[in-house]
Amino acid sequence: MSDTAAPAPTPRSIGERLRAGRERAGLSVAAAAEKLHLDIKVIEALEADRFSELGASVYVRGHLRRYADFVGEPGIEMVSSYSAREAKPPPPDLTQVPHAERRADPRRLINPLVGLGCALVLALAIWWVLAGSRAGSSAPGADAASTDTAAATPAAQAPAPAAQAPVQVASAPVNSAPAATPKMTQAAATTPASAPVEERPARPTTLRLELSNESWVEVYDSRGERLFYDVASAGSVQSIEGRPPLRVVLGNAAAVAVQVDGQARAIPANAVNGEGARFVVNRSGSLSRAR
Repeated sequence: MSDTAAPAPTPRSIGERLRAGRERAGLSVAAAAEKLHLDIKVIEALEADRFSELGASVYVRGHLRRYADFVGEPGIEMVSSYSAREAKPPPPDLTQVPHAERRADPRRLINPLVGLGCALVLALAIWWVLAGSRAGSSAPGADAASTDTAAATPAAQAPAPAAQAPVQVASAPVNSAPAATPKMTQAAATTPASAPVEERPARPTTLRLELSNESWVEVYDSRGERLFYDVASAGSVQSIEGRPPLRVVLGNAAAVAVQVDGQARAIPANAVNGEGARFVVNRSGSLSRAR
């Protein structure tokens, strides 16, 4: 009678080991998330090996080690397995067939440009004809008006002798009111217009981050331009300058000491979520929670 060797057990994935550890502890996904102060989606992603949903690798390693230790699995071993898995290149996707890039045909733009040029020439020709006809029609009317004015002037300048005295007496109060109009107009013209006040740009703020342990760091300025985006190593000091307000994201907030323009600042408690933190460096140098 020959003895047959028992088949070797199939190695389980990281997520299966985490799920088995949680079930041994008699916990549901919601209970585990509540005890670790994590979102349920983080627990589900860890147990399903969907590590890409957790962001950068520094976040994955932190959540993986913490959850493994919580369910009774070796956290260091789990992190090592994850790092070895990430080091392997992904298999090529044979379904994606490369296509040659199609270049735009420059001849397609000729017809629209020619049509636009013809339309502009036609519009200029119509405007020229209309402007000439208006100038010709307005000239006779102006000559007739000047003729009528010249004919009416002698009659207006020959008043009756008996009416000269009353007209001279009444002209004094009538002329006193319009005399103030040129002075008022001149005063209004000499009043200087208020010059527009230009808003001065915000003074650059210097942000200094001292790291006692490894942490993911992101820093953006007021225009959304990325100033820093990387994993900062333990023991390093990162000095970043930009226009405030600055938006900062930290993966390991407990390992980062913050200084703003040489002044030490404490990260607000409401800006910390688990191990990470999101906060804003205001123009005054104070820190507040990022919305």
